[in-house]
Amino acid sequence: LNAVAAADVAHFAGLGIEVEDAGSGQLGARYNVDMLGRYAGDASVAVFPASTAQVSQVLAYCNERRIGVVVQGGNTGVPGGAVARRGEVLLSLRAMSSVREVDPVAGVLVADAGCVLADLDAHVQQFGFIVPLDLASRARCMIGGNVSTNAGGLRYLRYGSMHGNVLGLEAVLPDGRILDALSTPKKDAAGYDVKQLFIGAEGSLGVVTAVAIALAPRPRATQLAVLGLRDFATVQRAFVQARHALGETLSAFEFWERRCGELVVEHMGHPSPLAAAHEYAVLVETRGAIERHDAEKMDAFLAALRADGLVAEAQVLRAPDAVAAAWRFRSDMAAAHARSGCMHVYDFSLPPRHQAALRDATRRHLAALGLYGAADSLVTDVTVFGHIGDDNIHLQIVAREFGGAIEDVVEPWLYEWVGGHGGSVAAEHGLGAHKAPFLRYAKSPVIIDTMKALKRLLDPRGIMGPARHICQA
Repeated sequence: LNAVAAADVAHFAGLGIEVEDAGSGQLGARYNVDMLGRYAGDASVAVFPASTAQVSQVLAYCNERRIGVVVQGGNTGVPGGAVARRGEVLLSLRAMSSVREVDPVAGVLVADAGCVLADLDAHVQQFGFIVPLDLASRARCMIGGNVSTNAGGLRYLRYGSMHGNVLGLEAVLPDGRILDALSTPKKDAAGYDVKQLFIGAEGSLGVVTAVAIALAPRPRATQLAVLGLRDFATVQRAFVQARHALGETLSAFEFWERRCGELVVEHMGHPSPLAAAHEYAVLVETRGAIERHDAEKMDAFLAALRADGLVAEAQVLRAPDAVAAAWRFRSDMAAAHARSGCMHVYDFSLPPRHQAALRDATRRHLAALGLYGAADSLVTDVTVFGHIGDDNIHLQIVAREFGGAIEDVVEPWLYEWVGGHGGSVAAEHGLGAHKAPFLRYAKSPVIIDTMKALKRLLDPRGIMGPARHICQA
């Protein structure tokens, strides 16, 4: 691939596209450093197309000139996929932020890829709907990035994945052709479902410029309880009971261990929603239509837990401020870890029966190497929290520095452990610039070869996200 030259910058500007050019230097941290400060980029040029036509012009030119392109939304990703690390053109979607349509009868939203998730959710609530996705980064992340990473989030248990909620999308292929699959009907059996290729592709096959999403009705009643539990086996038993007792209203079942809660209190200043310290905490939420009915179901569920001796403490929160505070406590968990040190975060899907074992095995592995367990150890914390209802677990290794010894001893060991226990090396944050070499621990050679064949078909010159996603698998 060719480096970006002054003539290329002039060409983009001549098309009427906003350009930020640092000349021989680099753009600021806003574009060149990921959210956790782990990955640093080297982009000197960023372009901000305001329409699908302008995205098409940028890609057609870059494809002809063999210039690499990295797509960036809100830059809230974890595995470094949204920062340019080989001098590529950074294509930001922030100028594409229009809501194209809300159909209040069909319950469908059509929006530009650069719309911020929280803004979209606020917009559709006036029509009696919500966006069926909620993330801790909702105030920054963009819907195109959510689709491109197949984001899961806090209420996946109730509303499902992007693969199930995206009805259609518009994308620009690497050669500049516009792929219009922005249909809104919920059922379509006419041939291959091409849009699915772009959900989770992280910009490696083209640029998603607009999406059509099936909305969910805005809940009229919300019930929330925070539980204190003694061990992980009890967490699992409580989840099984929640699914049976709360049924279709169950919208979230989040868990964290005691150390995670301590870090939130210490570094974020949020009071714990529980009065006492417990080995594990669980946040259970229901969303329904009838307040009295849903409250009765929650009360019956908690009574059954108490009768079986499963819960040490239960705080039922119904006041809006208390509910918001509990969610803020959970949502700021990653930020608390990041403030406590250099957080190496690993995002896995794993059968629930293995989730606590993953943390314990990681602690033993690091302790055996003299990196964890002592006051002066390089690793200060190894913790887990996550969305147990959808098998997604976040493993945090908090160290005194990034890279170096930590990555050398846990990679590929960690990915091999997860793959050997039936898990996926990427649950909801994608492969990015980091995880592709470890894909072989979770996907068969035939699957990887098929992915690479699709990449070669749609991006034969390899301009989209060089050295990212499937390219390094």
